[in-house]
Amino acid sequence: MTSFVTAVARLLTRVAAVFLLAMVAINVVDVGLRSGLNAPIFGTYEIVEFMLAAVAFLAIPEVFLRDQHITIELIDQILPAKIIDWLRVIGNFTGVVFVTLLAWHMVQPALDFIEFNEITMDLQLPLIWKAALILTGVAWAIAAALVLFLRDLSTALGGSNDKRSSA
Repeated sequence: MTSFVTAVARLLTRVAAVFLLAMVAINVVDVGLRSGLNAPIFGTYEIVEFMLAAVAFLAIPEVFLRDQHITIELIDQILPAKIIDWLRVIGNFTGVVFVTLLAWHMVQPALDFIEFNEITMDLQLPLIWKAALILTGVAWAIAAALVLFLRDLSTALGGSNDKRSSA
C-alpha cells in the first residue's frame, strides 16, 4: 500500500511540474505577444488559475510522504526519543484530521459547481475541472498522511525506527 501511494504521489508531483512549466510558458508567451504585437493570449488568467490549482494541490501528497513540511524543532533536542516519536504521531494524526476536514469542506462547493453549471467568465471552462484537480490532490494527501501516521505510530509502539536513523 505504501509503495502504491508513493508511486501515485510521485506521479501527481510530476503532473504538477508539467503544469508549472506550462504556466510559466503561457505567461512568457502572453507577455511577449502583448509587448511585441499587442496581441495577448485570450483567457491567460483563467488558464493560469487552473494550472495553479494543479501545481499547489497535486504536489501536496509527496510533501507528506517526504515529511518535508515546515517544522520548528524547539524541544526535540531536550526530550527523550520516545516522547518525540509520540509527538510525531500526534502531529501526523492532526495532519490526517486537517486534510480530511479540508476535503470534506471542498466537496460541497464542487457539487455546487456541477449543480449550477458554473463556468469561467472568458473561456467558459467548467469550474468543476479546477475542483477535480484540487480534490484529487487533497484525496491523495489524505492517503499520504495516513501512511505517514501509521509509519510513525508503528515506530512509537516499538516497531522499526527507520525515520530517525535515515535523518
